[in-house]
Amino acid sequence: MISRTHRPTARVILAAPDDRVLLFRFVPPDPWPKDPPSWHVPGGGIEPGETPAQAGAREAFEETGHVLDPAALGDPVAVNEGPWSNQDRHFYTVHTYFFARVPSPTVAPAALEDYEQEEWLLGNRWWSAAELAATTERVFPPGLAGILPALLAGARPAAPIRLAWTHENPAGNSSLRM
Repeated sequence: MISRTHRPTARVILAAPDDRVLLFRFVPPDPWPKDPPSWHVPGGGIEPGETPAQAGAREAFEETGHVLDPAALGDPVAVNEGPWSNQDRHFYTVHTYFFARVPSPTVAPAALEDYEQEEWLLGNRWWSAAELAATTERVFPPGLAGILPALLAGARPAAPIRLAWTHENPAGNSSLRM
């Protein structure tokens, strides 16, 4: 039996005034194929003593330079969870996703970890909902394109939407309930 380290994360779906959302290019860990690289929303591990909203705001600032108020993030809009591995280390992660609007489509990282600096070289992009819905590239979280239009329109789910962990069922396990 594989022993897995529990690693909860907080991630933020950042939307610019033109309704495009920010995704970073990265090489995903196992079990996903490494080639071609994939895309994910900003975020990372929750530190001891942090709430998910505090971690989401901190990670958004570190990776993008955008200052977010943890209280203004509100309740999470989605979650997903599952196992993954990297360099023979095994993890089980629960990703908690928040949604926030930012004043401009800028990216000016404030404090990247070494591994994030390597990922940073792969690039970032602001995507429209239509581009996300049409892409054949792998986007994390699976199902982001399905929940994005309602979030951009100002609708918030009554409870976090449970998204799929893998891309076999990218629309997630449930629909957006308002």
